[in-house]
Amino acid sequence: MRIRADPAVFAAHRAGGEMTADPLDILLTFARLGLVSFGGANLPEIERVLVEQKHWITPQLLANGFALGQVMPGPNMLAMTHYGFAAGGWLGAFAATLGFYGPTALLSAAAMTTWQRLSRWRWLPSLRSALLPFGAGVLLAGVLVLARGSIHSPAGALIAAVSFALLWRTRVNAALIVVGAAVLGAVLSL
Repeated sequence: MRIRADPAVFAAHRAGGEMTADPLDILLTFARLGLVSFGGANLPEIERVLVEQKHWITPQLLANGFALGQVMPGPNMLAMTHYGFAAGGWLGAFAATLGFYGPTALLSAAAMTTWQRLSRWRWLPSLRSALLPFGAGVLLAGVLVLARGSIHSPAGALIAAVSFALLWRTRVNAALIVVGAAVLGAVLSL
């Protein structure tokens, strides 16, 4: 059983409304999170570290930041900057962004160079296919973390299910579905 973070713990860590986490700690923590986040996200590990271990953010802030990252232009994990800001203000936002993206950008460049060199090898398509179930598992775990932090009522669960069905089975623009679900949630006071 996972221990859910207590909001009082977060209040005790705040000084003047802003977290005071050490920028170096933020940089190193987010660098590790970036290196273990496959496909852009590893929400269960992000939740474990930022919410339950470091107490830098709440489960609600995790879900809100992720949702904000989904509607912002650019990488969907821009929420890391949001989480860094919550932990240490502007310096924390910079440290989190640099930590999360810096090491992985360097590794991605090295991997791309190696991938191009190995592109003629016969075993490469098999390796690519073997990684697909892993990616699906990471995505499913992320969905469960977001659902646990975001869905608090039967009406919220229904909105999430209908939104998923619309995204899966229709060609309706995803932005319209997100805005529609947000408006419906606000009207219903979810």
